[in-house]
Amino acid sequence: MIKLKNILSEAIPKFKTPLDAYDWIMGKRNEAMDIEMEMMNTSAAIQDKYKEMENDQSIEVQGGPIADRYAQELQELEDKHKNLRAQFAEIMAEIDEYDQTY
Repeated sequence: MIKLKNILSEAIPKFKTPLDAYDWIMGKRNEAMDIEMEMMNTSAAIQDKYKEMENDQSIEVQGGPIADRYAQELQELEDKHKNLRAQFAEIMAEIDEYDQTY
């Protein structure tokens, strides 16, 4: 925890004016909202892909090229969502540190 706090303290710049601090935190909050929206879109894409897979009559029950294609597409979407969650958590940690500091 101490190591994370040191990293965060280094991530928050020293501000010359309150306006600079406001601009920085608002930028971080906007960035967090953008990532959150992208996470929601990715979650919706994952759900859509599962529905598409369920309705695909040509998919092989025992596995095969079509099932493998769906599996690969789902894995890519899930990896993207995982990376977005990590980015979101990092930005939220910076925002929390800012809120506790200023």
